[in-house]
Amino acid sequence: MFETKIGSLIFKNPVLTASGTWGMGEPFADFYEYGLLGGVVLKTLTPSPRKGNPPPRLYETPAGLLNSIGLENEGFDAFERRICEENPFSLWKTNVIVSIAGDEEEDFVRLSERASRLPGIAAIEVNLSCPNVHAGGVTFDARKEDVYRIVSKVMEKASLPVFVKLSPQHDLVGNAKEVERAKACAVTISNTFLGLAIDSQKKSFVFARKFAGFSGPAVKPLALANVYRVAQAVSLPIIASGGVASGEDALEFLLAGASLVEIGTMAFVKPRLPVEVVEFLEKSCGNVRPTPLP
Repeated sequence: MFETKIGSLIFKNPVLTASGTWGMGEPFADFYEYGLLGGVVLKTLTPSPRKGNPPPRLYETPAGLLNSIGLENEGFDAFERRICEENPFSLWKTNVIVSIAGDEEEDFVRLSERASRLPGIAAIEVNLSCPNVHAGGVTFDARKEDVYRIVSKVMEKASLPVFVKLSPQHDLVGNAKEVERAKACAVTISNTFLGLAIDSQKKSFVFARKFAGFSGPAVKPLALANVYRVAQAVSLPIIASGGVASGEDALEFLLAGASLVEIGTMAFVKPRLPVEVVEFLEKSCGNVRPTPLP
């Protein structure tokens, strides 16, 4: 299988797990060895613990899934203590990428610096597609100037490769250009799409926060178009995320210009899907990386 190099980091193959859907690894430990993948992206961590949104949190649609989890996590302090005491990632034999988010801009800078010192962490994914509580709840990538400022500050403090995750709600091409200008190592295109569910029987919204993130096979054509548009605009490596349900889907993203591909929602249905995608790409491509379409 062909290798992929991003910054100083080498991926044995282009298949990663997607943040959030993979948790901290526990749900998939019985299904495959993590060393079979190019890397794994952990669930997003915030400075303080979060309980997440009230139930219901998931709502299935035809070929898709709405989620309103609310970034539930143990908080960076607890994560840091556990990793320093147990050092579990040394056994995984793959690139472990920690995903971080915050309530304000400086949280990204502080967590990036702390994450850089943790054992077994290979890279940092800065999740700018999470809400900024000090700006009325809009995501941190709502304005291009904010993207550049945050990523530039992170790059000053982080000593590991930095990937930046963006939201499809905003100008993906413009924001990706700012990520590139700030000299990050890669951009993740993208987080979930904005969705809504209404219970017609109860005549009410399904989720307490009304809106939710939409993912799954139904979003693949949209995600594929976004990856291609960004690939045409920047030379920055792209990590594709959105709707991968098969090896063929992953290959399409590579042909659209992605360097790596994340697999998320469909792993709930087929836990071994990431490994199956690796096997498909090995048979289809061998050691030759597919040439992106013009």
